[in-house]
Amino acid sequence: MSKSRVRNHALYFLGVASYVVSLIPFVKVDALRALVLVPIIAYTLPVMEYVQPRVMSLKLGYKDVVLIIPALLPYVFMKPNIYILIPASLLVLTFLLYFTKLTMWGNVVGTAFEASLSMVWGTFVNNPLFLIPSLYWLLYIFNGAIYVEYKIPFRKLDKRVVQVSWLTSLLLMLFIGMRTPLLFLTLIEPTIRYLKPGEKLKSPKEIKELGRKGSRKDMAFLAILAISYFVSVSLLR
Repeated sequence: MSKSRVRNHALYFLGVASYVVSLIPFVKVDALRALVLVPIIAYTLPVMEYVQPRVMSLKLGYKDVVLIIPALLPYVFMKPNIYILIPASLLVLTFLLYFTKLTMWGNVVGTAFEASLSMVWGTFVNNPLFLIPSLYWLLYIFNGAIYVEYKIPFRKLDKRVVQVSWLTSLLLMLFIGMRTPLLFLTLIEPTIRYLKPGEKLKSPKEIKELGRKGSRKDMAFLAILAISYFVSVSLLR
């Protein structure tokens, strides 16, 4: 298989997972809009995969912009929401980091941007309860991206960055989830993983296996997030 045809599976996984997050807790969601969003995302993710290397190398051309515009048009019909500023800010920061040659942090923030699309999509489907699960997902994915960058052998990133970042995020997530303490179940495994990140990988060949293990943990986090928030909302009714 040629290199140009290798899919960025992590990008597609994160995109689909973020769509699921946008629907949590699966009540009071506009079902029609949720269905309409599926083909929009099906178009958006391949476009993101295509333009990602061009963004990283700052070689985004007008043809790329033409591809991006159709992915943005549906959101013109979306109710304005202040939380949309979060993904917008992350997108701008991603460009700035790549522009200043801080590629590693561009990768981290770019990954967080994709996770933050759950906020855009949650607004699109008129989900009034999207904010807390979306923030949990965003902070979890952001720290996961830092963890992966730390584990890469040739990255000069100290494990304390992973630990301090997670502790900061943990405090924020505990505060956000005060009224829905069942969500704290999602924090157990990541806390163990990020506070004890272990040593760096011995070889770049191990990165693929790290990704597979990470995907399984991401799915577990997502499942616990969905179930615990659904139960919490049900109990608060």
